[in-house]
Amino acid sequence: MTQGDAGAVAAPSAAEYPQDKKSGIEDARTREVRSSLSEREIHEWWEADYLNSDLNRFYDQVFDRIIQTLAPMPGETLLDAGCGYGFHAVRLARRGVQVTGVDFSEVALRRSAATIEQAGLSGRIRVQRGDLLDLPFVNETFDYVHCWGVLMHVPQVDAALTELIRVLKPGGKLVLMENNASSLHVQMKSLARLVKRRLGRPGKQRALTPWGCEEWELKGTHRFLVRASNIDSLVRFCADRRLQLTDRFAGQFTELYATLPGRFLKRVTYKLNELWFKSVRRPALALGNILVFQKK
Repeated sequence: MTQGDAGAVAAPSAAEYPQDKKSGIEDARTREVRSSLSEREIHEWWEADYLNSDLNRFYDQVFDRIIQTLAPMPGETLLDAGCGYGFHAVRLARRGVQVTGVDFSEVALRRSAATIEQAGLSGRIRVQRGDLLDLPFVNETFDYVHCWGVLMHVPQVDAALTELIRVLKPGGKLVLMENNASSLHVQMKSLARLVKRRLGRPGKQRALTPWGCEEWELKGTHRFLVRASNIDSLVRFCADRRLQLTDRFAGQFTELYATLPGRFLKRVTYKLNELWFKSVRRPALALGNILVFQKK
């Protein structure tokens, strides 16, 4: 799942999160993200904006492409890391893989269990509580690992990626969907921010890191991290751990629909995203990027 631009606030500072003997600043940021994303409010907002029924057609096309790329054999297993409400786990199971979903949020797990039961796929999907920084599986458990729009909310992204790679079998494939910091969507946001600053208007703060552009978004009383990723950094990190990039393709061109008023304008944006995915296909300019790696 991915988020829009509304309500971004500054990342916590070192003064807000002093270091102690057991954890540093990054660990404290992770605790805040966990606390916020455990709340029902955040998940309901994501469902309304990013998982509503108007997006089903687009997601079905994308997951057809993912399964075509993976070419799974009967009985092979897939970890859906950060499964949320279970909508993508259902799409994957319907396309032939045995899915294990993990999420640290009890709110998400309860809803995903209902989603799976309603789809009639309880025999093909199981869900359990799990933390991406410490997955409850032994090394080389899964034939495939899928992580859709989750790493962008993880402060300790290197630790989470290391865990995803650890539980993947040799020869297995890792699928990541992350927002692309070089996309036109992100570049236009940067231009709008610059114009506001020139006009003397307060702008939203953003931190540039080796992993990409990071902001802290505010939803109600909760804030959480959103990152537009440096795709080259993701690829290099995986390559250093013996994962070869075998495919990269565009997901959504933009998430402008999340800020547009009215269903008509939103649907126009959905159609633009479908057109980009099916016909233009250039991931370098698209916001959503799907990366497929194979473990050597």
